[in-house]
Amino acid sequence: MSSPTAFVLAAGLGTRLAPLTDILPKPLVPIYHKPLVTFALDSLMAAGVGTLALNTHHLPEKFTELFGVVPTYRGQALQLFHEPLLLDTGGGIRNARSALGNSTFFLYNGDILADLPLQKLLASHRASGALATLLLRDGGGVANVRFDVASGEILDMRGTLGVKEGERTVYSGIAVFEPAIFDWIPEGRSSIIDVLLDAKRVGERIGGMLVREKEKNLWLDIGTPEAYLKAHQVLADPSNRPSYVVDPGWPEPLHPGAKVDESALLEGTVVLGAGARVGARALLRDSILWPGSLMEAGSSISACVVRGIGPVVGTHQGVVL
Repeated sequence: MSSPTAFVLAAGLGTRLAPLTDILPKPLVPIYHKPLVTFALDSLMAAGVGTLALNTHHLPEKFTELFGVVPTYRGQALQLFHEPLLLDTGGGIRNARSALGNSTFFLYNGDILADLPLQKLLASHRASGALATLLLRDGGGVANVRFDVASGEILDMRGTLGVKEGERTVYSGIAVFEPAIFDWIPEGRSSIIDVLLDAKRVGERIGGMLVREKEKNLWLDIGTPEAYLKAHQVLADPSNRPSYVVDPGWPEPLHPGAKVDESALLEGTVVLGAGARVGARALLRDSILWPGSLMEAGSSISACVVRGIGPVVGTHQGVVL
C-alpha cells in the first residue's frame, strides 16, 4: 500500500495571536526556538507520510527563509502553495492537488501542537471505507461535531443538519481523506466542513476516530499570546513533550546565543532566543524573549512575550512588547 501524502494548513492570518503575527506567520512562531509548523511536519513524517505540502499567504517570504528557495525539511522535499487570496480549507486542498496526487492524504492544521495517534487514524480510515475520517477529541475546544461512537460515523457538524443524537466532540484539526474528495470541492474559496456536509447529504460516509482526554494525548491550540505562553509552561514538563521530536537538545530554554547578566533574575518558565540579551538586575518571570530581544538593566517583565523590535525598559506585565 502506498504511503499517504499530507497537506498542512499554514496560510491563516493568525489575527488572535497579533501582534506576534505582525512579524511572523502564526505557523512559524517559535516554541522553545522550534517553529510551530515543524511539529506537524515531524508528526506526519513519524507516521510514514511521503509527500509533504503546505499553503502560505501571510508573509510568505518567511517560509522561504526557513525552508529554502527549493523547500526541504529534514532532507525531505516540501511543496509550498502560495495563495495570494485565501482559499479557505477546501480551496486550499484543491489548490494543492498536484502534490496530493491520487493517494490517501492527511490534512493537518499548522497552528496546533499535538501528539495524537496518526497511524491509528490512518488504519481506522482505511478499514472504514469512508471518504474522510476526522480525528476527534472529547475535551478542550468547541464541541460542535456530533459523533456516533458505535458506528464510528460523524452525524453532524456545526449543527448544520439539526442532528441531536450522538456524542458532542471537538474536531482536532487533523483528518484523513481519500482522493475522491476532489470530486466534491468546488473551484475557488470553500470550507472543507461544508464540502463534507454536502457529501454526507447524498450518502457518503464521513467517519471519525475519538481520542479521550483521559488518554493524555497532547493537543495545544496556539491561538492567543496567553495560549502561546501557556504552551511553553506545559512543555516544560518532560511528560508532556511530543514523542516524535528529533531536534537534538530540544527543548532548551536558553539559546546558546543568548546572554544573561549574572545579576539578572529568571523565575518560572523563561525562554530566551538567539542573540537575546538581559541586562544587570533585570527580572524575568514566566516570559519569552524572541531572537535579538534586549532587556535593559533594571527592567522587569512578567507573563510577557518580547518580539525583539526594540529594547525593553521599565516594568511590564501580561503584554506583548
